[in-house]
Amino acid sequence: MAEFLAEMQERLLPEYEQLKKFEVCTDEQIRECIRKRDSLQLKITQKGKSVRDYADFILFERKVHKWVTEKERFHGNKLTGLKSSIASRIIRLYRDGLRAFPHEERFWDNFINFSKKSAPQEVSGIYEKMLTFYGDKPRVWCDAALWIYEYSSNIKKVKEIFFRALQRHPDSEEIYKTFFDTLLLSAIKMSTQKNAISSDEKIIRLEQVLIVYKNSKKIIQNINFFLSLLERCESEKFLNITTPLQKVIIDDLMTNFPRNEILWDTLAQRELRGYNMSDLNNSMDIKDNAVDGEQQSKDIEKTENFDNDQNLFQKRSLKRRIELCCNVYQTAVRTLETTNMWTKYINAMLKLNQDMSAEKVLKRKCLAIAFKEGHASRLMSVDHYCTYVQMLLESPTGVPIAEQTLMDALKIHKSIKLYELLLSTYIVADNEPKAYETFRTANDELGAQKCVSLWRSLIQFYKTHYNDCGKQLQKLFKEACQEASPDFGEFRCNYLDFCILNFSMQKTRSEYDKLCLLPPPCRELHQKMAALESQTVAKNQADMDRWRLCYVNAVFYFGKTNTQVWIDFIKFEREHGEPKNVSTLYDRAKNTLETELVDNFISEYTLLTHII
Repeated sequence: MAEFLAEMQERLLPEYEQLKKFEVCTDEQIRECIRKRDSLQLKITQKGKSVRDYADFILFERKVHKWVTEKERFHGNKLTGLKSSIASRIIRLYRDGLRAFPHEERFWDNFINFSKKSAPQEVSGIYEKMLTFYGDKPRVWCDAALWIYEYSSNIKKVKEIFFRALQRHPDSEEIYKTFFDTLLLSAIKMSTQKNAISSDEKIIRLEQVLIVYKNSKKIIQNINFFLSLLERCESEKFLNITTPLQKVIIDDLMTNFPRNEILWDTLAQRELRGYNMSDLNNSMDIKDNAVDGEQQSKDIEKTENFDNDQNLFQKRSLKRRIELCCNVYQTAVRTLETTNMWTKYINAMLKLNQDMSAEKVLKRKCLAIAFKEGHASRLMSVDHYCTYVQMLLESPTGVPIAEQTLMDALKIHKSIKLYELLLSTYIVADNEPKAYETFRTANDELGAQKCVSLWRSLIQFYKTHYNDCGKQLQKLFKEACQEASPDFGEFRCNYLDFCILNFSMQKTRSEYDKLCLLPPPCRELHQKMAALESQTVAKNQADMDRWRLCYVNAVFYFGKTNTQVWIDFIKFEREHGEPKNVSTLYDRAKNTLETELVDNFISEYTLLTHII
């Protein structure tokens, strides 16, 4: 081993001399470099070596390579030989590491990324070796084919890679998409070269794209896959040369997925972007019944007559595009009659109304039509009803329409959101009878537990109208306190505040005693009463006993599962009550709390005693 390291150092002497000559490293840095390399080399020659050892060695060599590059840039001279020597050593390390650990995918990826910059001619071979281990991953096949096309534009080799990939993964959407895209890129490259050979090649490429599409159609049945191909054809650089292909894809989509909401949404959005179907038909002069392969090939040949910069779609005004888009959506909702289709239609109109810099009146009109027709269809979603009503409420004349719309909607959707909107509408209008009626209806239909927000809103309304609705408020509070859902605990606390503000402390204490007996127990109730007791001006024994009772009740109901109730009780006795009770409470807490909570309680108690 020592002889091997000595031999390696000897081979590296010219490199160290260059590092010194070109002032990349100082003498001290060179000595450190020698020591570091010896250490790293020793690690990768041992039996227990790991991929991490190779990665560390490569990381160090890349660091040295960066030093050389920075010095080269600083002085403006070329250190090609020195950089090449380091790069070759890095590549050897990658190769050695992958021979030892061939199943480290990230190591392969790092090797390829490095080689693309330092030895691009080797990358294809690396991909071939990688495919022997990772041929089960479509991504690797696609990356290999794309690199070959990018580096050499050898379309024949690219197709060979894709054919092999499809033999291994015949139903891979990723491979078909990448193959489709690569052939399109090749076709557009041919179209930029103005000669007869290139024109013929372009037609061949487009025919091959069509073949790839037709083959994928036989295996893949996912609409999103075909929509992604159509979207790729709409790319600016492909738009005109793929016109017949777009028509073929759309015809197939209409045949195979005629009742899919995503398709109709896509067609409507194409109209909004200016890709009109009549333009597509007219530019290709395709008859409705001409969809066989021979006709498709003829259609593709027609693209050679068009300049790639010529726009085959007419330029239409924004107003016309919006109208055409809405026409498609309206056809869609009449054809499908589904909630999902109406949702897509209305969402599109809402999005259109986010930009009001142009055609403001038309956009608002289209949105209004969508809402009105959606409501009439009884297929509009709850969220869209909420949006629609909010817009109506913004208009002074829209309030009655909003109320009627909500009442109609509630016949379709028994939704808390709709009840909240209707209740808030009556509250804003100070219509207490209607508000209470809505509140009662919602509770009857949905159950009180789902209507907590309605209880909260109506209680707040009664608070702000206490002079007229004081009795209703007290009655509502008492009713809320009787509810067995834990979500209603907040109303018990609020009721104590109501009592202390409007009645006496005696009345508040009496109500608190009653509330303590109601299920389920509420810890916040005892905290609230303790806070109210702390505000009592007179601190006689009776008052102190009442104050202490709050903590007694808290530990009675929650002493097993909550450490904080004991800490609060102890703090009360130390600061306001009888300090001699603290040790008794401490022992009671340890004996009462569940076993897993005792250590936590002791820690909190210790911290408390240090603070005090």
